[in-house]
Amino acid sequence: MLKIIIDHKKYKDKSILENINISIDQPGIYGVIGKNGQGKTTLFKCILGLEKFNGSCSVNEEKVVLQNAGWVPTDPPIYGELTAVEFYDFYAHLVDVDRKSTTHIFEVPSNQLIREFSTGMKKKTYLNAVFQKEFAIYILDEPFNGLDLESNYLLMNHIRAISKESIIFISSHILEILYRDCDKIFLLQNKNITEFEKSQYSEIEKELFVINNIE
Repeated sequence: MLKIIIDHKKYKDKSILENINISIDQPGIYGVIGKNGQGKTTLFKCILGLEKFNGSCSVNEEKVVLQNAGWVPTDPPIYGELTAVEFYDFYAHLVDVDRKSTTHIFEVPSNQLIREFSTGMKKKTYLNAVFQKEFAIYILDEPFNGLDLESNYLLMNHIRAISKESIIFISSHILEILYRDCDKIFLLQNKNITEFEKSQYSEIEKELFVINNIE
């Protein structure tokens, strides 16, 4: 269903990602973790074709692009001079969605300018826009940032629901969320990916936080 091959990704002469090979053939929730600066966001942008790299990424044998993938960056770009309803229409036009048949998971003011929203309200508006369409793959980069407790609860429930039919890639610094809900977790460090099954989650922190014991 999803095939990711990144032979290497470089910025000028600096190598960021190397020998990334991920194959997923089942819907579900898949976590991506790593310390800051290890390339999580770069990985997501490569998958979406937003960064140039050597390799290929496909979903259902089609190249992954913004029109066939739901993309939520950590700090979503959103137009402050639009209302929420206008932004939903704008986003729907970009990804070819009939908005008349959609519902939203978050309640936000419909006719107030987005520039007057709080950070959390802007995030909710963007998430509402992305979830207007059913995608084969969603890529959510730190989606819980800026949301309150209730909103995180609603978002996670929605992610669980759509993961029955779609592949959800999600990054978070809150490991407990990923441990509870992810079918697999991918650890990104030192330019490479290590894949962990549920039975191996206890090993993740040993890999992520290497402690040198002095005897």
